[in-house]
Amino acid sequence: MESRMEAHVSGQSNKPLTKPAHALDRDDIVQQLEADIENGLTASIASQRLEQYGRNELDDGPGVQPIKILIRQIANAMMLVLILAMAVSFGIRSWIEGGVVCAIIILNIIVGFLQEFQAEKTMDSLRSLSSPSANVIRDGSIINIPTAELVIGDMVQLKVGDTVPADLRRRRDF
Repeated sequence: MESRMEAHVSGQSNKPLTKPAHALDRDDIVQQLEADIENGLTASIASQRLEQYGRNELDDGPGVQPIKILIRQIANAMMLVLILAMAVSFGIRSWIEGGVVCAIIILNIIVGFLQEFQAEKTMDSLRSLSSPSANVIRDGSIINIPTAELVIGDMVQLKVGDTVPADLRRRRDF
């Protein structure tokens, strides 16, 4: 499974299409994905595609890591230039300028850390909002499956208030 994911391009199914999916019209994409609009996929084809392309999940990763955020705040080009300027100021015994630059460095690190920490926490909470299940047409019937088991070519039925469980192409208005 690891070798299959190494060649994966994020945001793409890696199933060769003649054009990007959004640029194809409905009939072309149905044909190229070997999908069935009326009956959906068969259980065996869905199982094969799940094995071939993997589960429909976001990488949870290690979560929010404050130490890594702090290191990224300190080890960026602008901060390194400011630290060098502070060192030069203190080196030539210009205490006031060195102190001002030091205060700017500390303020910049604190503000940057807080903003990035909040952004990472927001991303974690967005991951938890993903839809836990989806209604799909398989073998001609509408069934409810976990969103992680959605595969390329599934016909997903959405109702008012549903969370969109994956990247979809809308078939028609109902």
